[in-house]
Amino acid sequence: MSPTAGTAGRERRSSAVWPRRCRFRLRWRTTGTSFYFNCGPPGPSERRREMKIALLADLHLPDSERTVKEEVLDWALSAAVRLGADRIVGAGDLTATGTVRAAGRLRRRLESTGIPFLLTPGNAELRTPVERARVRDILRTPVEDDGLLLLDTSRGRLSEEARVLLGRPVPAGVLAVTHCPPDAWPEEDRRLLERAFSSGRVARLAAGHRHIDGSFERIELVRGLDPDKARGGAPALVMFDGAAREDVVFDAADPRVWPEAERSAFFARLGCSGMKDPVGVLGRGTAAGMPVFELRYAGAESLSDPALSAALGRWRAGGGGCLSLHLPDLALRDGEIRGVPELRRAAKQAVDLGCSRVTWHVPRIAAAEFPGAAEALQRAAEPVARMLLDAGIEIGIENLHLTPGEAPETRNFGYVPEECREWIELLRWKLDCCSRIGFHFDLGHARNNGELAGRHTISDWYAELGDEINGFHLHQVVQDGDGTLHNHMPLTEPFGTLISLASLFLAWRRGRVNPSPMFLEIREGDPVDSLRSLRRSLGAQ
Repeated sequence: MSPTAGTAGRERRSSAVWPRRCRFRLRWRTTGTSFYFNCGPPGPSERRREMKIALLADLHLPDSERTVKEEVLDWALSAAVRLGADRIVGAGDLTATGTVRAAGRLRRRLESTGIPFLLTPGNAELRTPVERARVRDILRTPVEDDGLLLLDTSRGRLSEEARVLLGRPVPAGVLAVTHCPPDAWPEEDRRLLERAFSSGRVARLAAGHRHIDGSFERIELVRGLDPDKARGGAPALVMFDGAAREDVVFDAADPRVWPEAERSAFFARLGCSGMKDPVGVLGRGTAAGMPVFELRYAGAESLSDPALSAALGRWRAGGGGCLSLHLPDLALRDGEIRGVPELRRAAKQAVDLGCSRVTWHVPRIAAAEFPGAAEALQRAAEPVARMLLDAGIEIGIENLHLTPGEAPETRNFGYVPEECREWIELLRWKLDCCSRIGFHFDLGHARNNGELAGRHTISDWYAELGDEINGFHLHQVVQDGDGTLHNHMPLTEPFGTLISLASLFLAWRRGRVNPSPMFLEIREGDPVDSLRSLRRSLGAQ
């Protein structure tokens, strides 16, 4: 779509004027570190500059042209044209992994607007070393323009060229744009910026990378355009016009402004998993009007508790609909297929409980071993699947992910879309059943997937398997102090730190994924609390 052809979605706009105190403290919540900058008074050029700047950041455009990020890019460029931008400025990480294909497509789309543009790279543009030089050439633009200065911090520090540019006395009062915020820079680079502020060389600096908005006197953070990662709200571009900042938000990815009927239809499929306390979650969920629920099989005795049967009865009487059961795993270990007897018991319980569907991980097997073992695994899975299908129960095959210390070269099977599809299609072919075996997408597994997460983003999963989806697991992923990621944490806000649901909202609304039951699979904390929080955040009735 041409960016001048119209918008891909509605938008909201909010404006603010920068404060102009001369000394400020910048404290980053992620590190607890504080920096002080002595800025000096604003220069005359700051007051007279009237050029409109459309700032784009952190789109992470993949090679695939079928993701929802294409629509976000269309919308952002259309908005820049419609709002009368004099320049489009890219603050880095506009490609997902720095590939020639994505970079070339990005440049062509920018050129199609007819608006002059300037780009500075982010760390994502360095992720494909063999294509790095060509990508840099494709995305090369001037680094200075009227009132603009682009600073390369793609390696977490000022490049030599950026240091030279920042150290020049003229022109004064510029808007500097970079990728990494100053807290990521070495101290000597931060001091250079402080001198540039104090001398009037730089009026203010805008940066991306954090995927969150913020205003700290003369430093502006922008959350950017990635619907998989935008924190605090749906994807947004920022318009700078003199001393004013205007955030323009892509409403199509925000259920708070959807029609009530669409928002209600979404929440009619959002419920909880009782992975730790099924009876308690059922009780609290029934009181909250939880429409869907998933049990987790942990042995035959785990589902035979009379208290559980009573809680299920009350939930159903209160309007509960879809009941799912998470099955145990099928695995190949030491050349032997494991788990079949327990799977048969679990399938029987799914039938006895009146489940509508089950969730079933891909087989636990090394990816390199799968081709040679696929037929044997299929034969082992067939009677279990047949029992479920004969009872009218849908099967959702769930993706897995890299674990700490697991190398991509020796990893297990089912961590990327094509492997999940391969197993689904094998089961369908042998069972002569296409419509009732689908894909159960765990967003957290896709996000917490090591280096594979960059090559197969959440938006990529929707593009590859969205029409096969028949269920979701939702949970937040939290990073601890040493960088380790933890799954199945409370998901209390829709646009969170590592899991932002904007791409799910957009894919759902555009029909890019099948509307399917969504289970808040929370291990630490009460999933009903997450359910209530999401409803409040998104204005559910």
